[in-house]
Amino acid sequence: MNERTEAAHVDLLAAIVEALNLPLPSIADADERLYFRLLERRALAVRIVIEANRAVSRDPRWAADAIRRRTAEEPVTYTPWESKKSEDER
Repeated sequence: MNERTEAAHVDLLAAIVEALNLPLPSIADADERLYFRLLERRALAVRIVIEANRAVSRDPRWAADAIRRRTAEEPVTYTPWESKKSEDER
């Protein structure tokens, strides 16, 4: 694997992590449901893109771009959890 191909695979892995790394929801039931639905949709999108890439293009740059596009279409819409501690208490 050459450096360019390796960099493309590293970028693909970064896109996957970005897609699945969601902020934790507040403790409200509605926010928790929205969090899990979003995580499920994003995980499904990642699986679809990776499978299509494996079966058709085998281009990690295409897959990374597709994952980022799909992630942008599914933004966080719930209230993220916030620590009640002040900065001095940490």
